[in-house]
Amino acid sequence: MPEISVIVPVYKAEAYLRSCVDSILSQTFSDFEVILVDDGSPDGSGAICEEYAAADPRVSVIHQENRGQAAARNHALTRAKGQWLCFVDSDDVIHPQMLELLYRAAEESGAPVSMCQMLEAPELPEAFFQTCSGGYEQLDMDEDTLVTLHDTEEYPAWVACAKLIRRELVEHYPFREGRVYEDNEAVCHWLLEGKVLTRMGHMLYFYRTNPDSTTKSSFSLKKLDYLWALESISRFYGSLGYARMRRRFLDRYVDAAVSCCNGARHMLGRPDVVRNIEKNVRRFLKQERVKLTKTQFESLLDAMHPGLIRVYWPVEGAVRTLKEAGLSGLVRKVKKQLGKGDGL
Repeated sequence: MPEISVIVPVYKAEAYLRSCVDSILSQTFSDFEVILVDDGSPDGSGAICEEYAAADPRVSVIHQENRGQAAARNHALTRAKGQWLCFVDSDDVIHPQMLELLYRAAEESGAPVSMCQMLEAPELPEAFFQTCSGGYEQLDMDEDTLVTLHDTEEYPAWVACAKLIRRELVEHYPFREGRVYEDNEAVCHWLLEGKVLTRMGHMLYFYRTNPDSTTKSSFSLKKLDYLWALESISRFYGSLGYARMRRRFLDRYVDAAVSCCNGARHMLGRPDVVRNIEKNVRRFLKQERVKLTKTQFESLLDAMHPGLIRVYWPVEGAVRTLKEAGLSGLVRKVKKQLGKGDGL
């Protein structure tokens, strides 16, 4: 039985799939299997998967109707033989030592999750393949550590890739099918259940910044799932009493809601989608009893009601003047602005 199962969802990956699979098969660690999941890909990706399976006994292929990346990963989990899982996207590349170094760190430390850093770029640099040492640090997954990872923008901590994970963690909390950004939501649960994480400073995972990918492309309705993920994550941290982490993801949620409203209005021309976003945001903020900052309130109002914001600013200015200078000050300001022909 292989120690590690490397799971690769495949969809429209014809241009990069070979470099991805080659990088996995070239690992210095040899006790692994590769499960390629052809997720109903309409290009030649399925045939390439079969080609690799015929040439190397470590490779197996699952063909399924297009159901999305989460369903592909969950399907592979039912076939996986390894006690450790590694998720690789079909347009990415991993360093030849990635499995060896992550496995060594996990075995030495006893940590159920082992993580390296990611290199994000449109093209793979030759320097990526330089030999690495195996140094790592061990982190306890308490709120202080999570806050540090968040505030230092430790991006790999919130994605499924660039990790080695004990399979029972994934089995306890599998990917939510039919969603995008489902790994962001799942990884938060894995880290807390795992309790300990090893982290390497080396960039052993190459993430191809493909402008056509779901998460990097221009706005589409699939981006609304980011709001779902942030809702779920903030609720999760709230259930643990992690107030600082909850607040950080609530702030991300507000920023994402503003971005989604602007995208739906200006890029899709869909005011109906904006109204639906507003309805869901109001519901969520009310349920969670979220107190918005003044800046957040104004940003949401501007994104959801660009006409109303033009009324809000003069009223807000008048209220501010009334508080600061009293009624006489407000009267003076009104007279001054009327003389100029301007608003308040």
